[in-house]
Amino acid sequence: MMKNKYLRLISAITVLLMAYGCKNNFPQDLNAFSLDMNFTRVAYDPVLGRTSVFAENFNNGNSSLPLTFRISSVRAFDGRPAPELLKLFPVSIWTGRYTGEENSTEEIRAKRDTSMRPLWEIGEHSGMFTMWGTANSSILKVFPDSGYYFDVEVSSTGGRRYFRDLRLVPQLEQPYETGVSNSFILGDSTRTILFDENIDVWFNRVGEGNTLSFKMFDPDLNPISLNHFGNTKWDELLHGFNKRFASDSSVVTYDVEYPIPLSSTVTTKYTNQSGFAFVQFAFERIGLGGFRSEHFVEFPFKIHQQGDWEVIIYFNKEAPLFSND
Repeated sequence: MMKNKYLRLISAITVLLMAYGCKNNFPQDLNAFSLDMNFTRVAYDPVLGRTSVFAENFNNGNSSLPLTFRISSVRAFDGRPAPELLKLFPVSIWTGRYTGEENSTEEIRAKRDTSMRPLWEIGEHSGMFTMWGTANSSILKVFPDSGYYFDVEVSSTGGRRYFRDLRLVPQLEQPYETGVSNSFILGDSTRTILFDENIDVWFNRVGEGNTLSFKMFDPDLNPISLNHFGNTKWDELLHGFNKRFASDSSVVTYDVEYPIPLSSTVTTKYTNQSGFAFVQFAFERIGLGGFRSEHFVEFPFKIHQQGDWEVIIYFNKEAPLFSND
């Protein structure tokens, strides 16, 4: 009896030792590395002078995450080296969350920092491409030049793969953008509605500082006093500070941080749903029958280049009607 128990114990120990040994000899689990992964976009055409992010441009094909991305073999269209895309430049990055509620330029600057980065960069684990706003046409080739080719290495513990001959064709800087203006204003002489084409919006860069000014002119280029626009919310017109009017009220100037808006992905009281800064200049007058009505001109815009900028609203047909009937 004792002998049988002893044999059974020896057998059990042997089985356990064999199981343990087999477990140690099993291969370690590898991350899934799908052959179906791909870039959904293989040509990129960022406008220089602004930070452009290309997101959701990579399909991981159910590969295990994280994946690691690296740009390699950067070259000009003709195959020559392109060191300008590998060199590090100072770029502005956010280190704090921008909310649109900041109360000074100093508070905004405290949330930003300067980092040395390549102008064309890929997120190490996101696969998103970024063209930093420092890039300009004096550094990089721009269309109609054929631009650049580059490869991307994608890797994980499960494998490694190269995507060849992706295209980069930078576009010339556009220092500002604006959309169609909208208005409800009567003309001073005809007392009829001015159409949008009767109102021009001009952008002039006049210095190297950090200010933004607004002016208005009639058809003869006489300045229009901004005092007429009494319903304008001057303190909420844009995310600017230290508002000041000229002595004749023909100009209002703000201290600002660029670009405007500071983030096209954060909706604030200063932006519209399309990510543009949005301004409205408004006033009231009493019309026929004693009815009070609000009149306005409004438009969206972006300014990408830092500087002292003037935005001029030009009534090219006739001046606005401000007086009551």
